[in-house]
Amino acid sequence: MTKLSEIEIRYSTEADLPGLFAIDQQIWNSKNSPGPILAQTLTAYATNYPVGSQLVAVAGTQVLEMISWNPLPPFVSARFTWDIGIGVATAAQHQGVGQQLMRRLKLEAQQRGIHRIELNVLSTNPAARQFYAQQGFQVEGVSRGAFYLDGQFVDDYSLAILLD
Repeated sequence: MTKLSEIEIRYSTEADLPGLFAIDQQIWNSKNSPGPILAQTLTAYATNYPVGSQLVAVAGTQVLEMISWNPLPPFVSARFTWDIGIGVATAAQHQGVGQQLMRRLKLEAQQRGIHRIELNVLSTNPAARQFYAQQGFQVEGVSRGAFYLDGQFVDDYSLAILLD
């Protein structure tokens, strides 16, 4: 694995798109997502996540992780809240890259006047739930049995962190 000191965190570029799409295709499954992968092609991925819309962690030219958020919420009253999504390449999981990227996300959010960062995570993804707890996210609600995946009902946890 790449040393953490060799990790660069920046906004996504055109050259990152194939790597970001590959991570998206690799990680989403019925253990961590209630629905199918939204972007079935690189073109669709680029439409959903245009260049510069995600923070990425890279080592050289290899994309390790990304965080995306809703910079334009549906209501003006929610303009100080980001709803985030995170994707980590399998080889980069549990290596500390996520902590670096989350610190940068929080800094970006504070610089933009964001008060709250929120996300959802399934009960079938305990590693993610533990990571978010370590980053200061708190469980605000549980939708019990919200999804039926792989023959079982799965809870959906709502988590958030307040930045100020």
